[in-house]
Amino acid sequence: MKKIYTIFFVLLLISCSVKETEKEPVVQHQGNTSSPAVESLQSGSQSSFTKEDIKGIWTSGESENASFRIEDDSILFVDTFEYLEYKLRNDTLIYLDDNIPFLKMKVIKADKDSLVLSNEDGVRRLWRFKD
Repeated sequence: MKKIYTIFFVLLLISCSVKETEKEPVVQHQGNTSSPAVESLQSGSQSSFTKEDIKGIWTSGESENASFRIEDDSILFVDTFEYLEYKLRNDTLIYLDDNIPFLKMKVIKADKDSLVLSNEDGVRRLWRFKD
């Protein structure tokens, strides 16, 4: 029962942390072309990211603190000090609870300074946390 509450709490934190301004709506532009963010989500080519690309301490910029730290096999949510197991498959970050996937996020961009994730709730932009 405790795990269900923990999962619900983590999902609530994730959904609350996405600002309305950070969401990129799927809008068709004139000339029947789509925005670059939408094209990257819809492209047929699969980008392959490694755990080394996403490992580190990340912040959304909503507070002066870090949002979470991605390690080799888990994510530490700084506010709640809870670890959550994850897997990375090509361009998809999969959150696990007892080896059961419960949330998937597409990695759009992962470089030395920024991490951009997307799911059905919108796009989330993160920056590498610097002390």
